[in-house]
Amino acid sequence: MKRILLALLMLLTAGGTAWGGPVILGGDDLTDHGSRVLGANLEGWLYIQKAIDNLNTSATRPAASGIAALGSAANPAFNGGNAGGAIGSAADVLGLAVSFFDGAAAINGFFADLLAANVNPRIIWLAGTGAQNDLDNLEGAALTANAAAINSFVSSGGGLMAHGSGPTAYGWLSALLPGLTETGGCSSGGATLTPAGAAAFPGLSNSDIDSNAGPCHSHFEGDFGGLVTLALDGANPKRPYIIGGGSQTVIQCGQPNQPPCPTGVPEPSSLMLLGAGAIGLGWTIRRARSYKRPGGDRAPSV
Repeated sequence: MKRILLALLMLLTAGGTAWGGPVILGGDDLTDHGSRVLGANLEGWLYIQKAIDNLNTSATRPAASGIAALGSAANPAFNGGNAGGAIGSAADVLGLAVSFFDGAAAINGFFADLLAANVNPRIIWLAGTGAQNDLDNLEGAALTANAAAINSFVSSGGGLMAHGSGPTAYGWLSALLPGLTETGGCSSGGATLTPAGAAAFPGLSNSDIDSNAGPCHSHFEGDFGGLVTLALDGANPKRPYIIGGGSQTVIQCGQPNQPPCPTGVPEPSSLMLLGAGAIGLGWTIRRARSYKRPGGDRAPSV
């Protein structure tokens, strides 16, 4: 009896395992289109600040803290158009610590330390392209070589944010999701958050991701794996230019040795079938308990 009820409970709660962390990937160079004035971030840098704040709130990686900025050096002066200045200013306003890993050797060293548990950031931020002090080709190749480590970090509950265009910025993503393509062409004028984007990151608004923040340069097509569209550009037809998801987002999913793809809440019809099965099981058990053998002895309980 207990084994049957336990099996039913497992069936009813299947799919409830928490996987992944929050992800924001954009075909933008908003690191280049922002600045800091009197301690406040403006335009694209304000988007980065709000996005990082959301990631920090939604990440669930155990005992993790701070930001690992890959592909930029620190820029304490917070110079406009400087990728290191952008993430440094966003972190400063939010009161978050940020560690910079500039150069391919530093990026490879970071992932080695991450594997050895010598570092434990809450968020990984990728500098992208199109600004000063951002990813070069060798750094992009280092990210691609460590694509599996990026995927594992997100699967462990860490937050991830990235910018840019082309293989330097997103070669690592193509390595994880060969069916996804990051393609040139984007119009930030009239860009809008999708319902999924608004739900995943309530601190963001359309004005944070449209032309008020700055231009976008590429969009995403194809198989997004465990990611969803967070924002559409203003073209006709509209195209996904920010993808990712909130807490429990995964990148790779559904294949051997990967977490399951997100399925959401079971359909009401499925719940009804499960409920009907439980009722039927209970009715069967009661009948088995009440059944008497011809000699008058009750049958053993199930």
